[in-house]
Amino acid sequence: HCLAGIHGLIVFCYSVAYVGAGVPNPSDVLDLEAIRPAGEFRESLAPDTLDLAQHAAWSVNALTGNVNPDKFYAVLYMHFLADKFKVEEGGNWDILPKNIRALPYMRNMCGSSQALDVELEMMRAMLEQVREDGQIYYPADGFHHPKDTSLPWFNGIAVLAMMNWYERDGKPGWKDWISLVCGGLKDAVIRVEDRAYYPPESSRNPDGTWNWTLRHKPFYPYNPPDEFDFDQQGYEGSAKFEQSYSFRALVWNYLMQGDRESLETARAVANFVLKPSMWEDTSMEGYPGYEHGIWAGHVHGNIASHHALLNLAVADDNNWLKQFVREAYDHTVRNGVVRMGWLPSWTLPWKYRRGVGTHATDEPCNLGDWVMQAVNLTDAGMGDYWDDVDSIVRNHLATHQIVNLEEMRRLAGGGDEHDEVMKKFVGSFNQGYKSWTWAATGSCCTANGAFGFYYAWHGITRFDRGVATVNLFLNRASEWMDIDSHLPYEGKVVLHNKRAHTALVRIPAWIRKDTIRSFVNDRPVRPADTG
Repeated sequence: HCLAGIHGLIVFCYSVAYVGAGVPNPSDVLDLEAIRPAGEFRESLAPDTLDLAQHAAWSVNALTGNVNPDKFYAVLYMHFLADKFKVEEGGNWDILPKNIRALPYMRNMCGSSQALDVELEMMRAMLEQVREDGQIYYPADGFHHPKDTSLPWFNGIAVLAMMNWYERDGKPGWKDWISLVCGGLKDAVIRVEDRAYYPPESSRNPDGTWNWTLRHKPFYPYNPPDEFDFDQQGYEGSAKFEQSYSFRALVWNYLMQGDRESLETARAVANFVLKPSMWEDTSMEGYPGYEHGIWAGHVHGNIASHHALLNLAVADDNNWLKQFVREAYDHTVRNGVVRMGWLPSWTLPWKYRRGVGTHATDEPCNLGDWVMQAVNLTDAGMGDYWDDVDSIVRNHLATHQIVNLEEMRRLAGGGDEHDEVMKKFVGSFNQGYKSWTWAATGSCCTANGAFGFYYAWHGITRFDRGVATVNLFLNRASEWMDIDSHLPYEGKVVLHNKRAHTALVRIPAWIRKDTIRSFVNDRPVRPADTG
């Protein structure tokens, strides 16, 4: 089974509006057996090459292991620094909905039932903080935001997580939860003229006033709920990012439940994201950067906003906005090395008072986002970006995942005294410094890197009315066709057909077509070239 509707744009045929009849009961949607992966396992002989399903299994381990059940399942950070090993106390509750959103993807890829009970309690811990006003309130002090305040960014991811759970188990009660929290998002937005925004890095009190983040002193000052002057203002330095998940959730609520008010609010937030000061001033180069998606600064934050804009562009069938996002993607490629699958954490950090080291750091959040956007643009008909996906996944995304316990022991100074804790972090992602002498695992990178795995895995092969499409030469078992890839050790890919009457096989750009030899049951054939 596959969650094809999660990243495609599927419009359901019913329309439901939640009318505020209180908070639904979490027990109506939390069912251990309903989230258990369906399907069956079978043994097969396959090449020992890159297997994204195995990486998904490692991700399940980390996404359920790096949480603190004693503090509402906040996500924990693990550090290696100068041969010392440390797990930060408490945890970061901001990241919890990302883990919850990623887990259905990962289980769908690999069929793992590991720690299903933990996953269920992670969702329960989040749902229990939802109140009648549609806000999800921080349950304790000691996080990045005060207790009893609500963060729109968090709530938007929570909605996307609920949608994944609904796609997985089909429980209609999820629609009430989604409507309730989307109602809170619509209520919290601040409107100015034709645009709307959520005060970046700020959480909302029950009385509608706002609090600045408790993290650090901002690089550029900000007083919530004022409208941001430019994207890099504040501490994190990505005002567009702070809008992205919330208005993505609203777009999806429109697509899922026909809520026109959600769509109208998303359009208004998009107007804030698209205002000229959120983009780079390229007037000296002779063209307006805000018309061509020219961005700078926090890479993960920028690409996340591009996801949201593309979701809206497809929902609205807005060709100008689709083209804008494609140009923003082209600018992403310009700032990295796509054949290596490498992107910096920040562009132009020296311009915006950030450390130059952020330009040398390859962040898994960026890579997961990059893969997702390449797939989404391809699916939106804006180009063919499968070669980008292949390069990113093989060369950097997969190698960022920490799966070697022996190496973890070495970084911790040797010995196995930390094994009980470190095993919970196998499958985490680390920052891409020059070596592992410093690594931070857990955090948002572990979930975002996993998202990239899912989008790549889902795109390896697809099936529609008897036609199997093979987009990537990566290993994949599916209901209609299995792909065995011997790359990079041998130039051979074997397709085991099960249900297809036709196979469309995409040939990567780096392969010379005149060197390809094709066989069906060991007999040479000459397939049609459609490219």
